[in-house]
Amino acid sequence: MSTGLKVWLWIVLIANAITGVLSMIAAVLAPVLWISVIMNAVIIAGAIMLLRMKRIGFFIICGAAAVSFIINVIGQQNIIVSLISAVVMPLIIYLLMRKDWDNFA
Repeated sequence: MSTGLKVWLWIVLIANAITGVLSMIAAVLAPVLWISVIMNAVIIAGAIMLLRMKRIGFFIICGAAAVSFIINVIGQQNIIVSLISAVVMPLIIYLLMRKDWDNFA
């Protein structure tokens, strides 16, 4: 696994942990945000799987990003920003892991 991929996965882990905690705080006022907390946890789980060289982690992250995009659209968030965040994170992960794709189980 490349150093760039490891660094990016740690950034994903930290960013989603922070977002998850902030979503938990906001979910007290708006219970529908618990879905966002769950999606952040799923993305964190996917990143951990990728750090352990499990290819399924990539697909989990892609699925969670798609669900998060749908939630953001339903929640009337900025569609452009939601689309960018749903595409950019999995795309960067793919670009960083594509040369080592066969090494992932």
